[in-house]
Amino acid sequence: MAERLKVTLKWIQILDKLEPFFKERGEFRFTSRVTGDNRTQETRFPTEGHYEISDHPAWNRLNLDRVIFEGDVAARLTVELNGEELDFLSSNDQLHPYRREFEGDPATFAGSYVPGDESTADPENMKNWRVAYVIERT
Repeated sequence: MAERLKVTLKWIQILDKLEPFFKERGEFRFTSRVTGDNRTQETRFPTEGHYEISDHPAWNRLNLDRVIFEGDVAARLTVELNGEELDFLSSNDQLHPYRREFEGDPATFAGSYVPGDESTADPENMKNWRVAYVIERT
């Protein structure tokens, strides 16, 4: 039976600004693609321009609290996040892509997905960035 689910991207943390040492911040933009069975919702953020984010631990977290999917899910949900650091004189630098697939009873998908919540390789803790999101039953 289908469940109505909402996916909220809580925050993104940059571990490597992908810029030379003398530049304090990188210019980032992100896209999400969430697919629930046969419905896909894509979001670009910010909608225009970019975020300036440092990789310094005191200033490297971007709090978003942004809904990236809301809809009925019967058996399958896929969350994909991509980020890029914009370069004006060369090609943009891509962050390691994030992808997580859920299958089965959609009621079991509900929960918080954050870096460090799993004992083995944690998919939310990537090489140059981290993500945190929540899946809720609505």
